Amino acid sequence: MSNFVGEGFSNKVALVTGGTSGIGYGISKQFLENGAKVVALYRGNEQRAKKATQELSKIGEFCAIKCDITDEKAVESVFSKLKTLDFLINCAGISNEDYIEKLTLNQIKETIDVNLVGKIICCRSALPLLKKSKSAAVVNIASRFAERPLATCIPYTVSEAGIVMFSKNLALEWSQYKIRVNTVSPSLTLTPLTKKLYTKEECKQIAQKNPSKRLGEVDDTANAVLFLCSDKASYINGENLNVNGGILLV
Repeated sequence: MSNFVGEGFSNKVALVTGGTSGIGYGISKQFLENGAKVVALYRGNEQRAKKATQELSKIGEFCAIKCDITDEKAVESVFSKLKTLDFLINCAGISNEDYIEKLTLNQIKETIDVNLVGKIICCRSALPLLKKSKSAAVVNIASRFAERPLATCIPYTVSEAGIVMFSKNLALEWSQYKIRVNTVSPSLTLTPLTKKLYTKEECKQIAQKNPSKRLGEVDDTANAVLFLCSDKASYINGENLNVNGGILLV
């Protein structure tokens, strides 16, 4: 458990997209452990959402809502039902990987829509609530590939780079409302999905290429998110915090 006591999370409300699994689950958990109330959005995995609700509700006030973040009306409906909101964490994301000539246009659009457009929709919908908060902060989750190209991942890398620039622009626009906007860009992180995509040996090989000689843990990203939402980060705005063990150095 990471403790940010005194940072003003008690009774605050955080909404985490993709908040019932992987990195999003870890972020939801840490907010709850530090006294915040959490609303998590998920797209389709009912079983995982149910399990997350059972586990996280034991820690604090948590609810999971099924919502496709690329559906503007659905997103607006969710936010219209919230009375208050202090922190928006846009974590939901996908990747369709192959060479660009092999990907269908629908696959390309889906990746960009979920990873980038969905975050834009959530931010727009959250603004009226965030304006009312005295400690509003937005953290958009991107990737190390926002700064590094990768063959067979063009839609993904383009959307991740877009997240970083979108966040910087939004930080400028929303400074008038005293709403801070930052980005966290993790490297490959150990999640249930990672374990399905890579064997233990492959994970070990990838880890050895990292200066820190390990893969990311969910809490590595969650710690960064909570810090950026805390009072200690009150002068940090429009930044992209790389949480990657130094992989961009090599």
